[in-house]
Amino acid sequence: MGQEGLKFYRCNTCGNLFLVMIDPSVTPSCCGSEMQLLDSSHHTHEGSEKHLPIIDIHEDYTEVRVGLQLHPMSAQHRIEWMVLTDGERIEVQKLGLTTPPVARFSKMDGSGKLRAYAFCNIHGLWVTEK
Repeated sequence: MGQEGLKFYRCNTCGNLFLVMIDPSVTPSCCGSEMQLLDSSHHTHEGSEKHLPIIDIHEDYTEVRVGLQLHPMSAQHRIEWMVLTDGERIEVQKLGLTTPPVARFSKMDGSGKLRAYAFCNIHGLWVTEK
């Protein structure tokens, strides 16, 4: 699986997340409607200090945190989930309202570029590569 084929969709009714890994031409449906494709390409540098995922590689794990200054976590404005992939493996972590926007993932083998995704309920999908 290449990272170029990885697409995220969100249901605008119930908030379900759908990850398309194999056939990027698929558009999933949920709650009777097509799901919204999440796109990170529209972001400018404005807001990046609180939204861009930051990847830190440790000896036994990989950590991703959202923002140079950690993103706020409240019912109104929060990071809902984070994803880390190396192009072969994908790990997803859902965050709670009281959870800081920091997640520990398994150590990736380093065979490809690491790509971290973070989804803000207001500002959408953000992505960083390392």
